Amino acid sequence: MAKNIDIFDPADQEIGPELVNAIETDESMFIADTNGDPEGSEKRSTPDAIQLPDYFYKKYSLDVDNKPTFNKSRVDGMMEIFDAKKGTPIAFLGDDEEKQAKEQELFDTQVQQVVDGLMPLLEVDPQTTGINFLQLTTRTWAEFVAIAYEYKEDAEGSNPKDALPTWLIEREDKMFDLGRKARMLSAAVDKADNHFGLSKTNLDYNRVRTEIERRLQRLAEWNYNNVVDKSIKVAIDLNKQTKEHTKSMFDLA
Repeated sequence: MAKNIDIFDPADQEIGPELVNAIETDESMFIADTNGDPEGSEKRSTPDAIQLPDYFYKKYSLDVDNKPTFNKSRVDGMMEIFDAKKGTPIAFLGDDEEKQAKEQELFDTQVQQVVDGLMPLLEVDPQTTGINFLQLTTRTWAEFVAIAYEYKEDAEGSNPKDALPTWLIEREDKMFDLGRKARMLSAAVDKADNHFGLSKTNLDYNRVRTEIERRLQRLAEWNYNNVVDKSIKVAIDLNKQTKEHTKSMFDLA
C-alpha cells in the first residue's frame, strides 16, 4: 500500500511581489558612490589659494564667493549700543557741577547755531534739505556706535596690567567727540522739525544698521586687500600660464 508522502514543490508556492526581482532597475535601487568624485575630492584637498590671518576673521567674514564682508554678529552688537544710546542726553566728564553747567550751556548754544545755519537753506525745497540733514545725522550715529563698540571690544581684549596704548586713547577721544556730534545733530533735528516739511524725522533703526554695514564692508575690503596672502594663488596662476605657454610652443614646433 502506497504511503501518502508530502512532497514540497516550489512551484506550488505563491510568491509575493516583494520576493520577485523587478525586470527593470529604478532609481531607488541605486546607492550613491561617495568616492565617485575624484576630481572634486582632489580640488577639496588642495590648500586654499588665499590665506588670511586669524585676526581678520575676528572682525570680518568671507561670503560664499570668498569675498570680504562684514561680520553680522558685530553689526548686531553695534545696534545694541545704538538702542542703549539713542535718545540719551549728552554727559560731561567730571564732578564739577559749575563746569558741567557751562559745558551744557555751550552745547545748547552750538545746537542753536546749527539750527540758525539751516534756516536759510529751508526757504527753498525744505524737504530735500531735511532729508540730507537726516542722512548726516544717521551716518554720524552709525559712526559713533561703531567706534564705541570697537573701543569696548579692544579695551576688553587688552591686558589690564598694561597701560592703555595711544591708539586706544585716541579712539576713546573720537568716541566722545562723535557722541557729542551725534546728539548735537539729533537736538538740531528736534528744534528744526516743523521746518523740514517731513512727516517723520526720528532716527530710523534700519537706516542706521545699513550705514553700519556699509562702513564695515569698506573696512573689510580695505583690510582684506592689505593683509591677504595671495602667494599660493599667484603660484597656481603662474604655473597654469607656464603650462599653457609650453603647450603652445610645442604645438608650433
